[in-house]
Amino acid sequence: PRGGEYRLVLSDGTSVRLNSGSILRYPVSFSGKERTVELSGEAFFEVATDSLRPFSVKTDGLVVKAYGTSFNINTHKPGHVYTALVEGCVGVIIESSGQEYEMTPSQLADFNPTTNQLEIWTTDLSPYISWVEGRFLFINETLEQIMNTLSLWYDVDVFYQTESVKQLHFSGHLGRYKEIQDILGAITEATGVKFTI
Repeated sequence: PRGGEYRLVLSDGTSVRLNSGSILRYPVSFSGKERTVELSGEAFFEVATDSLRPFSVKTDGLVVKAYGTSFNINTHKPGHVYTALVEGCVGVIIESSGQEYEMTPSQLADFNPTTNQLEIWTTDLSPYISWVEGRFLFINETLEQIMNTLSLWYDVDVFYQTESVKQLHFSGHLGRYKEIQDILGAITEATGVKFTI
């Protein structure tokens, strides 16, 4: 649900950590030559090694195939499916064309399901996996993007009296398990934006 997280271990030993507002569809036990799950939302996977059966995550027109690795997938931002590879090796497959791209550790893939465009580059993955470590980490993000993230975690709906504040940019890190008032207070201190709950 929104405002919660969930950890589970799949039948093959793969560990999955689901972020708030996420759905994972998986079989009770994997049979056949592949291990396939379906994701909507965000999850961090630590895939159990099995050289004979690749592990695949299907989401929004993209398939991420792994053989024993750690990675994060996030579909919460409209128009983007982010895959952050922490360790190991994954293949990112665009379902419509079947074209596969290989990723190496510290790379981020950004797939647009509408245009079928995929970009991969090497970057600091901290902002994409900080939630697993109990932190929010924002680097030059708009207030609207930050509030979208916070609304999922704290299960709140956000309304703006002044549209222009959505485009204010903010960088910082905050504890994920703090009260929302503490986090909103920090944003007010940094930007001057006032919040009413």
